[in-house]
Amino acid sequence: MAEKSKYMYGTAMNLGFLTNRVGRLLAIKLKHRIGKEKFDLPAHCLGILAELWEQDGIIQQDLAISIVKDKATIARALELMEKKNIIVRIKDEKDKRNKKIFLTYKGNELQNQIMFHSAGLLDDAKESISKEEMSTCLKTLEKIYNNLKDKL
Repeated sequence: MAEKSKYMYGTAMNLGFLTNRVGRLLAIKLKHRIGKEKFDLPAHCLGILAELWEQDGIIQQDLAISIVKDKATIARALELMEKKNIIVRIKDEKDKRNKKIFLTYKGNELQNQIMFHSAGLLDDAKESISKEEMSTCLKTLEKIYNNLKDKL
């Protein structure tokens, strides 16, 4: 009989705890791989960077919705990233109440470093997991994400 995981038959809380732990461990390990001198930002800034690499020029409110963080957390992170010359905030010409967020040259350069180190980290994370298992896991997590996002 297969060994039972302590997370396998639990409640939705176990899913939340486990996915949170995995996400936090990935972020911590990635920061270690990159090195503090090259990436001295909180882990949630990785999510902001990833979103900006996909949608440079997004407004702050849409960014908060997209990476599922509250506005105050986003505002503090953006202030720090602006001080470190990773992003700039520019008033939206169509709606002066909004500011669009753009990556600087330094912010774009971080992408190469982070993607390089991410590839090695993901190889470590997928160790002893088959391609089929990983595919099923990712498809399932994406469905869970979309189910919950659609109900916000």
